[in-house]
Amino acid sequence: MKRIPPTLLLVVVPLLVSVPSKAQEAADAPQLEPAESDIAFRFGGDLRLRQEGFDHIAIKSDDPSVTRGGHNDYFRIRTRANMGVDWGKAASLDARLAHEVRARNAGLSSYEWPDELLVDQLKLTLRGLFDGHADLTLGRQDVLLGSGRLFAEGTAKDGSRTQFFDGALLRARLAEKTTLDLFGFYGACESDLVLGHEHRDLTGYAGGYNDMDEASAGFFLDDRSSDAIGWGLYYVWKHDTAWRAPDGARVPDEDIHTVGARLLPRFNDVLSAEFEGAWQWSDSDGYDRRAGFAFGGLKAAPRPGAYLSVNALTLTGDDSDTARREDFNVLYGRYPWISELLIYGFDGDGVGTWHNLSQFWLEGGLAFGADGAHKVKATVGPLYAPEADGAGGGHDRGWLETLFYSFPVAKGRFGNLKGHLFLEVMQPGDYYVSDRTEYFFRWELFWSF
Repeated sequence: MKRIPPTLLLVVVPLLVSVPSKAQEAADAPQLEPAESDIAFRFGGDLRLRQEGFDHIAIKSDDPSVTRGGHNDYFRIRTRANMGVDWGKAASLDARLAHEVRARNAGLSSYEWPDELLVDQLKLTLRGLFDGHADLTLGRQDVLLGSGRLFAEGTAKDGSRTQFFDGALLRARLAEKTTLDLFGFYGACESDLVLGHEHRDLTGYAGGYNDMDEASAGFFLDDRSSDAIGWGLYYVWKHDTAWRAPDGARVPDEDIHTVGARLLPRFNDVLSAEFEGAWQWSDSDGYDRRAGFAFGGLKAAPRPGAYLSVNALTLTGDDSDTARREDFNVLYGRYPWISELLIYGFDGDGVGTWHNLSQFWLEGGLAFGADGAHKVKATVGPLYAPEADGAGGGHDRGWLETLFYSFPVAKGRFGNLKGHLFLEVMQPGDYYVSDRTEYFFRWELFWSF
């Protein structure tokens, strides 16, 4: 794709501010439902400003023992423009543009400005198919399936700028509270729908630009028909093409099969639980993967907006004494669903490649203020490595504490402004060589209209 003149981007990029956010963010704004025969147009936009800083984040190697040069402090400025067309309730077409730049006070080199302006969403949704029992979405779309732990991030190497998938998703309503999601997606290592080609890698596991494409297909079944227990089943086939590791070694292509299940028992109005487990295998040339993942949590919610939970999580690691691969591949879960700080701690394997990790934590949350718009969440607990493959030689990854606070700032005719503060602190254990206290901090302002 031809590079457009930078002077044109100087005009286009600021316009992003004036025209919606992610699906969940756009949902905050009231929308009118069109009549069956109406054609309605929608426009919106958002601006997100973040400052992030971190230091001393340990990785599994000895030299270096911390990642990304140690101290990092930078701003991330993302703008998005959105428009949509509704043909009654039967169909809609949505498009979104996105742009993000980073300005660094310290740490790694900055993105040059302007960066890529890319198509972040381009989808057609057909509703009420098969006598009203199914909806079909085609094109570039944001997707979260199941719990989201393994299927939420389609552009993992792209950070928080985008998260889209390219493909098709059919959601069938088998009963009033039972849905079946059937999907097929393809992810290219580099998007062609861009202006200003900066070669942002969207898929790779480790180190820069490595030409790995990925594809997937499968299903997620979710049943909430019983008030006492919900449950789900899923199967995902994922294909990774061959790619080059940072040292130049060729990593062969792989077909990964993952089957999993969820249970969501509810014991009474206060006490509930969640359990999820998955088993994974592959028999591609050069691979013989057998790996597992499990999560369990017990939650008490004595009143609306307040809860306390105890949780456990484990993802298998690779046993160096066997010829097989036992490290779990988290599929489309390479984003900070476990920890913002710890995700950088996997730089030695590839950022966000969660595996060889066991975590136990207490979590508490409270919503307060008008309509519970203020939210506070805190967690605390230890982390371990099932396989002692770090330079420190031990199994103790450390002790992690987190604190998150989100709050409204303003709401009115010019849109909604909200923000959050987030802090994570970790004392590393003997899995690492470094013993310095790690931290990750972020503040954010988000304006949508």
